[in-house]
Amino acid sequence: MNLDTLQQALSAGLPRRVAEQCVQVQAMYPADTSSVLQPEGNFLELYATAKRYAGAFQQQVEDFGAVVGFPAQSRPGNVKSLDRTVEKYQGTDRVLPLDMLAGKVVVPNLQALYRVAARVGEAFEVVAYRDRVLRPQKSGYRDLHFIVNVSGHYAELKIMHAFFDQVDAYEHRLYEIRRGLELRAQPVSLSGPEVYPVLASVEPLMLDTLEDTSRELFGKTWRMVLGREAGDGPQVRYYLLGGVPVKLEEQPGEGVSLVAFDPLRGGFVADARYYSAIKREDRESVVQITAEEFERQVETLQHGS
Repeated sequence: MNLDTLQQALSAGLPRRVAEQCVQVQAMYPADTSSVLQPEGNFLELYATAKRYAGAFQQQVEDFGAVVGFPAQSRPGNVKSLDRTVEKYQGTDRVLPLDMLAGKVVVPNLQALYRVAARVGEAFEVVAYRDRVLRPQKSGYRDLHFIVNVSGHYAELKIMHAFFDQVDAYEHRLYEIRRGLELRAQPVSLSGPEVYPVLASVEPLMLDTLEDTSRELFGKTWRMVLGREAGDGPQVRYYLLGGVPVKLEEQPGEGVSLVAFDPLRGGFVADARYYSAIKREDRESVVQITAEEFERQVETLQHGS
């Protein structure tokens, strides 16, 4: 067993049994995704090949999901758009993308994550693998990332924890805003070393803040994953929001439940806007109170109504 990888896994917060799975999967797929290039020679050949094998790859992904017992699907629309591919190629990394065809399997816990990863080789010809749970992307996003061979075309397959899958759908909107800001300024050829404006006014602030937000979002998602693995129980807190007593219960991975007593709305009520108001603290005064004070406030309002 690779003790360095085991220690890295334990340091990342993985339970011992999962850390050992992590080491075993890494040994099964030693080639790293950073060393892989698409076999096709140009954009048109790449796109045509992806279109040709999209249906077969989709079926292969879905069949694999059925075998391992977890939801699996290929990219909506099957093939990455050619416009998007050209756009990325015009950046600093001028290589043909490995995700023209892409699929994912979504699992509910870390044990299942590595258990499914260990079986990828049964259904696909694995070209390369990267454990992005141990080596997350700069944004903090984590998954198990495979490059697989589909009849001579390389495709992407991700094994994802359900929490990251759900959060990624929201974070992608932040990514699209960042990408839009970066693409607003057209590249300019210069005759010398003089600097040239590429981001105007508040745009650098927006880019930096959006990137910080993504890192925070994925960081909290990872802590939520670890909390679920550790079996953390619900956190119950009580607040007085203006004159409204609120009971708030947060369960890692299960979301938020609450109840408020608002006589203006007919008594007990559940509404996500109370949660937002407590977190923002920008509309009414918010005071954290005890369970006893919550009960007393409710009783006072009930008798006064």
